Amino acid sequence: MTDEREKNAEVGELISVLFMVLLFFVVLAGREIGDIYSSFNEVSQLSFVFQLGEEEIAGYIRDVLKGTPSELGVGMALTLPSARNVEGVVTQLPDYVRRWFISVTLSPIVVNQPEVSDVEITLLVEGEAIQTRRFSFRRERVPYLVLLDRSVTFIIDDVDRFREAVMEASERYGGEVEMTFSGRALSHLLFLESWLPFSTTRYPLVKVPHLDYVSSRWTDLDGQPVSRLRAGETAIIQFKTSNPTRVHSIHENVTATVYMESSGEQVYRAWKVTPVAPSSTATYFFQFTPEAPGVYYYSLEAADGFKLAADASPRLLVEGS
Repeated sequence: MTDEREKNAEVGELISVLFMVLLFFVVLAGREIGDIYSSFNEVSQLSFVFQLGEEEIAGYIRDVLKGTPSELGVGMALTLPSARNVEGVVTQLPDYVRRWFISVTLSPIVVNQPEVSDVEITLLVEGEAIQTRRFSFRRERVPYLVLLDRSVTFIIDDVDRFREAVMEASERYGGEVEMTFSGRALSHLLFLESWLPFSTTRYPLVKVPHLDYVSSRWTDLDGQPVSRLRAGETAIIQFKTSNPTRVHSIHENVTATVYMESSGEQVYRAWKVTPVAPSSTATYFFQFTPEAPGVYYYSLEAADGFKLAADASPRLLVEGS
């Protein structure tokens, strides 16, 4: 009976030891899987910063349009936003396996910082791919909270097509051009490689933008169109302008001048600032009170911008009161 009890005890102890060994390897495997998962999670946090302003791009474009050989310096920076500390779990274990688990459960998850080497960049103007270039770099670790700086020189082969695309966009959007730098960076993690995409868009101005004239008319104080009023009644010059750009607001000085048809003399002149948001229209007013009967007309002029000639404006007949 005693021998049987001893055998059962030995079997139970052996099963416990085997269970602990199995548990040890399960925890060890889980920690390794956690290492890999955390490392790939770091890759997903990789951030690109383009050190390239609109003024630099605009200067480069103007040089190309003038036919001056020019190179566009593009600065890039890569970073990881934060490091994550993973605390181990302290577990109460039998004395004979405690030492096995201390090295496993108290060890932090090991995060392998990603490395980056080659970079490929495509320049697009208004969505059209103009040039693609690949730049080779040695593998470098991407640090935490510190920028990994890299600079490249971008050269365009088909200058004529680039110039044509820029001019078309400039005419359509009041001097504004959409330029997108789209590309990918070759990342390295453990034994794997992958291309990580990135993209950034700028809207440089190749010339000073101005408002476009849309329409104008005479109205009364209620905003109703009129072609006839009595002397002493208030007339309103209502005009509408539009901003052709997509991201730049425009503030224009607009001057209104009113003339009497019989003499052609100027009888009223005023100006105001007319701000208009990107890709929108706005309506503004000038208030004028004719004192004498006659036919009146006006001109509208924005400084270095649109101009409505006096002979193109509608006529207002003012009758005696």
